[in-house]
Amino acid sequence: MSEQGYRDRGEKQEKEEKERQERREKQEKEEKDQGRQERDKGEKWSGGDALGPLVWGLIIIFAGLAFGAANLGLYPWLTWENVWSYIFIGAGLLFLLEVVIRLLMPAYRRPVRGRIILAFVALAIGLGGVVGWELTWPLIIIAVGLAIIIGVFVRPSF
Repeated sequence: MSEQGYRDRGEKQEKEEKERQERREKQEKEEKDQGRQERDKGEKWSGGDALGPLVWGLIIIFAGLAFGAANLGLYPWLTWENVWSYIFIGAGLLFLLEVVIRLLMPAYRRPVRGRIILAFVALAIGLGGVVGWELTWPLIIIAVGLAIIIGVFVRPSF
């Protein structure tokens, strides 16, 4: 075979090898991208923050305990007429606990303004049923004032 034939064959083999290498790299890139998309999708749907669902689970458990205690008459002050008030008070306190955890622990840090409002609303509903609205309204005004003052000091995460 002539020198030209060997050179053409060598160039052809180099070209085929280069194309195979490019196909391998493209396939590896596609697999990597697909893995990244699946991982991102998993992270998106996993929620990542278990504190919110944990608080809601605790609220449901607390409600079950309150209904059970009212049903069994364990506490004379907890009756069927006011059981929902105590459930709302417990929920409000649990929401406030969540706010404190979110403000103090960097791993769970998120904006808490909505949770503070939810906590105050739950506490107001609960206290209104237990101690009456004549005492609850002044407490709501005091709580709003405290929230404004606290907001001045923790503005970045509030």
